[in-house]
Amino acid sequence: MHQLRKRFLIAVLVLVIMPLSAVQAKPFGFGPAFGPGGGGPKGGPGLVETGPEVIADLNLSGEQIELLRKKKIAQRKTMIKLHSQLQVLRVDLAEAANRENPDMRTIETMSRQIGDIHGQMTAERIKSVVYLRSILNDEQKKIMDAHRLEFGTMGSRKMGGRWR
Repeated sequence: MHQLRKRFLIAVLVLVIMPLSAVQAKPFGFGPAFGPGGGGPKGGPGLVETGPEVIADLNLSGEQIELLRKKKIAQRKTMIKLHSQLQVLRVDLAEAANRENPDMRTIETMSRQIGDIHGQMTAERIKSVVYLRSILNDEQKKIMDAHRLEFGTMGSRKMGGRWR
């Protein structure tokens, strides 16, 4: 009976942890013009499309580009720290779940901490969008809004490996 309970717990944890491990901690990008890991589907989810086409259409000034570069560097450092914390917690959670007598309170606490880090990562991505909009003039915001209407928001993300 003990083995069955242990296997059931491990199976449940695997079903919970595997989807979480598929989420990557990539920062919200500003397109390839701003370095590797830029905007678009591989640069991290954003609430608006900010790929190279959008950035080009915005006609950013040199000062705006420099502000975005500095912000992206700071945000990438933050995201790397959060991702590291997330990875360590996942290892600790797996270790706690595989003990002879797993402590469910510890497991629940670690699970909440993992969720909190995911929340912090999402907040960082949102802050990037807010920051980008804060340095745009009214005309640039209209262009960005038009792209958002054309390309949609996160609700229209990939399904089945293809953009729809």
